[in-house]
Amino acid sequence: MAPISYQYNFGIQREVARDLLVEVGYIGNVSHHLTANDLSLDQVAPELMGPGNAQARRPFPQFSNVTWINPSIGNSTYHGGFIRAEKRFGGSFSFLAHYTFSKFIDDVESANEYGVTGSYMDAYNRRLDKGLSGSDVPHHLVLTLLYELPPLRGNRLLKNTLGGWKLGVLETAESGAPFTVITSGNTTNAFPAGLLRPNLLHDAALSGDQRSIAHWFDTSAFGIAPLYSLGTDSRTQPNLFNPGTGNLNFVLSRSQPIKENMRLQFRADAFNPFNRTNFGVNGTVGNANFGRATGVQYGPRIITMGARLFF
Repeated sequence: MAPISYQYNFGIQREVARDLLVEVGYIGNVSHHLTANDLSLDQVAPELMGPGNAQARRPFPQFSNVTWINPSIGNSTYHGGFIRAEKRFGGSFSFLAHYTFSKFIDDVESANEYGVTGSYMDAYNRRLDKGLSGSDVPHHLVLTLLYELPPLRGNRLLKNTLGGWKLGVLETAESGAPFTVITSGNTTNAFPAGLLRPNLLHDAALSGDQRSIAHWFDTSAFGIAPLYSLGTDSRTQPNLFNPGTGNLNFVLSRSQPIKENMRLQFRADAFNPFNRTNFGVNGTVGNANFGRATGVQYGPRIITMGARLFF
């Protein structure tokens, strides 16, 4: 079945000063029949779980598994408000700033989501799969700056040396992606359709003064489901996010004419120049780092330099 999508958007733009444009808007999207990841149709029903020969209790016991390839069973809802400010290039300077506040809910994990949330713990209870999307980023800010060093008047040597350099800056800051708490073992004896989740005992979110890299959420809020049963936790919790992330990049370049139809470009790029560490949370019950922000997102500081001849 083909996906069905309804989109809603509007915006208001106004030039608040010379060469400075501000826009405020809203974007909404509701989609159904989205292509999802493969779904096993041969899970033992929850009411039949128990010890002994589980294969005989599967819906299709004559097969090792029956899989629905890329089923069109996904649903999603997105609502986002944004504000954008843009200064057009003038006076050797321009910038673009874009901030979005949004909420994104779905019931399957797609192949290119920002976070890892999984799907299908229980093929018979798909309501547990509805939660925050792995791409739900409530706060998202992008800032780009471009400055061109103007040619110097007078001294021709300084003019040729210093003039024409361009400095670009790209800063991205956003909320951390949601994550799903899972268990490391399988005690269901039921061939479950996806990764298993624990029982949710109470709210696992911690206040800002209680939360730290070594203790990001309340690990006592999760308990292993009893033998031959599935957990009660949903795919994502509304208050459980990885730490926020930030990424800053610089580019410095200069294009020097040599003669007609020939120029030489010098360029230096700095990715994460301040070597900022962005952490990811371990959400596997039973792991030694459960509840700790030990994973690392984005790479280390990288600086590259080069020259290119155009002719």
